[in-house]
Amino acid sequence: MQTFDYSIKEVDKLNIFQKNNKLNIISLYNSIKNYEKNFYQKNADFSKTNQYEIIEELKNTIVNKSLSTENDTKIDVWDINPYKSNRYIVFCEGISGEKSNILLQKTYLKFIKAGWGIIAFDYRGRGKSKGDFTQKSAITDLKTIYDYLKSKDIHSTDIGIIGHSMGSAVAANFCAKHKTAFTILINPFSKASDMAKEIAQKANLPKFVNKIIQKLPSCLIPLQNRFNNEIVIKKIKAPILILHTKEDNVIPVKLARKLYSKAINNGNTTYKELPGNDHEINEEKLNYCIEFIKKQVYKMQNK
Repeated sequence: MQTFDYSIKEVDKLNIFQKNNKLNIISLYNSIKNYEKNFYQKNADFSKTNQYEIIEELKNTIVNKSLSTENDTKIDVWDINPYKSNRYIVFCEGISGEKSNILLQKTYLKFIKAGWGIIAFDYRGRGKSKGDFTQKSAITDLKTIYDYLKSKDIHSTDIGIIGHSMGSAVAANFCAKHKTAFTILINPFSKASDMAKEIAQKANLPKFVNKIIQKLPSCLIPLQNRFNNEIVIKKIKAPILILHTKEDNVIPVKLARKLYSKAINNGNTTYKELPGNDHEINEEKLNYCIEFIKKQVYKMQNK
């Protein structure tokens, strides 16, 4: 994924680790914290400067909303429901995502044609939304969307959540506490500390620093956003689909397998690996998602 690798390279330019001539344990921890902060900021900057025109098929179908969260932060939202469906899918985008991304727009269109309304939004600090992104704030933003839909008399069992990449963590954390129709995690990871180790291997770090990070227990990696999908996935009651590509070079498939191993005993989780290295949401993934959703809706209608 170009934006992911780009963000790593941009943070590398800051020489966060190289500036510490004496890298003791305290400066190592501070450097990791600064690296994470700057990594999120570079992705936020990308989302703000890479916004796209509405595709022809969605023109005149988008209702643009500015919703206030519980602390009055404004988040920018698209409510897309040209056929007045009473069922909605909410999309949680990736770390550098922005709701107008062309691939995402085509994704919305596919689900609209399948009979669902769509909510697309930017987390605070992303795209046109105000504020600063954190794990806690992203989940609060999603709760704001959820409450908005319920205020429109959309039942919780008619609200499906789809999270892609980093958005899979936002989706999983939210769905562990709230009733939904289903939870779909596309190219997810197991937990943020595992991703930190993967990023460390790609980043331009001193070899001994990378070696230390690889050996650090997860609990000792000082991350602000500690998304732990392994814990929360066990608490999700709705049907879950975990979808991943076998050769994804952004989030390795081994992290999705690790996540599935924590959910396998739930009895509500479907796991599917697809060929290829595409990290983004493509046609094959969309088709599999739609078939999964149709099966879940059929089950709900026949209970």
